[in-house]
Amino acid sequence: MNSDRHLLGTQPIGRLLFRLSLPSAIGMIVMSSYNVVDAIFIGRGVGSLGLAAVAVCFPLQLLAGAMAVMAGAGGASIISRSLGAGDLPRAQKAFGTTISFATGVGIIISILGLLFLPRVLRLFGASQAILPHAEAYLSVIFFGIPFQMFGMAGNHSVRAEGKAKISMISLLISAILNMILDPIFIFWFGWGMRGAAVATVISQMTMFAWIFSHFYRRNSLLHFTGENLVPDMKILREIIAIGASEFTRMAAGSLSIVLINAALLRWGGDMHVAIYGVINRALSFFFMPLLGIAQGFQPILGYNYGAGNLKRARKSIFLAMGSATVIAILGFSAARFFPRAIFGLFSSDENLISEGVQALRLISSAFVLVGFQINGSAMFQALGKARPAFILSLSRQVLLLIPLVLTLPNFFGTAGVWISFPIADSLAFCLTLYLFLRELRRMQILDSESA
Repeated sequence: MNSDRHLLGTQPIGRLLFRLSLPSAIGMIVMSSYNVVDAIFIGRGVGSLGLAAVAVCFPLQLLAGAMAVMAGAGGASIISRSLGAGDLPRAQKAFGTTISFATGVGIIISILGLLFLPRVLRLFGASQAILPHAEAYLSVIFFGIPFQMFGMAGNHSVRAEGKAKISMISLLISAILNMILDPIFIFWFGWGMRGAAVATVISQMTMFAWIFSHFYRRNSLLHFTGENLVPDMKILREIIAIGASEFTRMAAGSLSIVLINAALLRWGGDMHVAIYGVINRALSFFFMPLLGIAQGFQPILGYNYGAGNLKRARKSIFLAMGSATVIAILGFSAARFFPRAIFGLFSSDENLISEGVQALRLISSAFVLVGFQINGSAMFQALGKARPAFILSLSRQVLLLIPLVLTLPNFFGTAGVWISFPIADSLAFCLTLYLFLRELRRMQILDSESA
C-alpha cells in the first residue's frame, strides 16, 4: 500500500502517467458504454423514438453523475494531497466524508426522481411521442442511482491512492455484465426500454459490491470506520469547493443537452433529437479517455505539488496535455472519415443516417482542442485551486455553448445547433490557454525560489 504512494513521487512520470491513465481511460470508456450499449440495442429493438427517449433521459442521469463526480473529484484531490503530505488521518476522513455525501445525495435524488418523474421528463424536453419510452426507462434507472453514486465516488478514492487498476476492473465487470444482460432483457424477455434499464441497474449494483468489498476487506489505505463515515463539515466544504468545477461542467452539460434537445425539437423534430443522442454517445468513446487521462494525472500532480516537487508536477502536466491532444485528434479523425459507419451501429434508418453524418462532421470540427481544455480544468482541480477550475468548467458549456445554441438556430436552423459546438470549443481553448500559461509561470517562480 505504501509502495503505491511512494511511486507517485519517484517513478518516471511517463511510465507513471501511463500506469494510472490507461486504466482510468479504459474505465471511463467502459463507464460510457452503459449509455452507448443501451442506445445500440434500443435503436435496433425500439427504433428512433427509443433513441430519442434515451437522449432525453441522459441529462437527468448526467445530473446525478455530476453530484457523484463532485464528491469524488473533490475528495480525491484532498486524499492525494494529504497522502503526499503524509497526513493519513486527513485522507481517511476525506474518504469517509466523500462516500457518505455521495450515497446520501443519491438516495435523495432517487426518491425525488420517482415522485416527480413525468413532470421532470416534460421539463427536460420529452415530447408526447417520446414520453412513454422515457418513463419506462428512467423509472427503473432511478433505483440504481445510489449504487451508481457510491461506485463513482469510491472509484475516485481508489484512483487518488494510485490504484487505478482496481477502479478499471470494477468498471469492466459492470460494463461487460450490462452488455450481456441488455439483449437478454430487451429481445429475449421482450422488455424493451425497461429491459435496458434493468440491465443497467443490475450492472451498477455489481460495481457497488466490488468497490465496497475492496474497502471493507481493508485492501486499501482508506477504509470504512464509523468515525470516518460521519461527515466532517470543514472537509465537506472543501470537497464541494474543489469538486464544484466538475459538478458545474457536468451539470452545465446536462442543461446544455436539455436546451439543445429543445432547439432541435423546435427547428427539426424527434429524429434530430435521436441524431444528437447518437452523436453524444459516439463522441463519448473519445471524450471519456480524455477524462481518464485527466483523472490519471491528477493524483500525480496533486501528490508532487503537495510534496513540493514542482518539477515533476510540471512534467506530469505537459505529458497529460500532449496525450489528451493525441486522443482528441483520433476522435476528430473518426468523426471526419467514418461518420456513416458510426451511425450504422445505432440505426438502419437511412434518413437518420444521412442527416446524422452532416451533423457529426459539424459538431466535431474543433474536437482537437477539447483535450487541452479538459486537462486544463483538471490541473487546477488537482492543485486545489477551485476558482480557475470553476471558471474553466463554466466556460465551454455555460458561458459559450448555451448562448450560441439559443442564438444561432434563429439564423441557421438545426445547422445553427451543430456549429455552436466548434465555436464554443475554440473560445474555451483560448481561455484555458491563458490561465494555463499564467499558472505555469507562477509554478516556475516558486520552483526557482525554493531551489
